[in-house]
Amino acid sequence: MAQPRKSKGQTAQDDPAGMGDLTERLKDLSGRIEAEKAEYAESRKLPESSMGDASGYAKGYRLVSEFVAGTLVGGLIGYGLDHLFGTMPILFIVFLLLGFGAGILNMARAANREPPAQDRSGTNPPPPAALDDEEED
Repeated sequence: MAQPRKSKGQTAQDDPAGMGDLTERLKDLSGRIEAEKAEYAESRKLPESSMGDASGYAKGYRLVSEFVAGTLVGGLIGYGLDHLFGTMPILFIVFLLLGFGAGILNMARAANREPPAQDRSGTNPPPPAALDDEEED
């Protein structure tokens, strides 16, 4: 079996088992691992987003649905008008492109939309007082 490497100033008499250097290296490695874990945990913290408490998947699905809805509506309107007027590919292509543009515009608006103030704070304002129609004597 191979002998462990010895540092320049270490001899066999100083460390008979050859474990002194290994324990120092192990402690150093443990410290570096803990520092990396702490740095990784800090980097995983997500900042407050502008779309409220929804998760990332919910935001993504919302944006995709905005885009797909605009494109489908434009395509369907174009297909219907082409079928009605008998100009099969022209209006379909035009309205499909318009729907594509509308889908991108709606997606950009939804991404930049902020929730109302009462939703951001997490508390709802008290309900308005009931109106009293009767006259008091």
